[in-house]
Amino acid sequence: WLQHLTKLSSYRPPDFQPDSGPGPLLLAGYEDGSLLLWDVTQRAQLSQTKAHPEPVMCLTFDPQCLRGVSGSSEKDLCSWRLDGQNNLQLQDSVTLVNPGVSQLCVRGDGKLLASAGWDHRVRIFGWKKLRPLAVLQYHTDLVLSVAFSDHQDPRQRLLAAGSKDQRISLWSIFNEGADTG
Repeated sequence: WLQHLTKLSSYRPPDFQPDSGPGPLLLAGYEDGSLLLWDVTQRAQLSQTKAHPEPVMCLTFDPQCLRGVSGSSEKDLCSWRLDGQNNLQLQDSVTLVNPGVSQLCVRGDGKLLASAGWDHRVRIFGWKKLRPLAVLQYHTDLVLSVAFSDHQDPRQRLLAAGSKDQRISLWSIFNEGADTG
């Protein structure tokens, strides 16, 4: 029972040659807490790992560093890598104060990760080490989604968060050169 899908559209395995290796790849999170990597063309499973004791509710993948992170209804975010043989390798985890994550999003510059929490909060982490940086409090119900804008001017980039409270919040988060005063 499939919980969440992420298409690795911009990722090709190392040493990829047309017609000689895996085609488009797909990451999927399942109710048993597993992550699976699929070769879509061959309809074949390439790798599997157990990341969570609860169902995977969300995941995101950074094709620049072949690293991803997943969340579930429990308190841990789990990070993992895709090695040169397309094997999923569990890495670090970070424990949240409250359980439940609806969505995860890595900012385009690869510096920040945002999480949409069931505790009405948006959490910001450094993407490199998953170090907690900020907790954004505005919403009065579950935060369901987070997304970073990709404006050409880094000072104009925003984080948007949507909640079950029917509100969308916009945040300017750690933008280089932005006036923080």
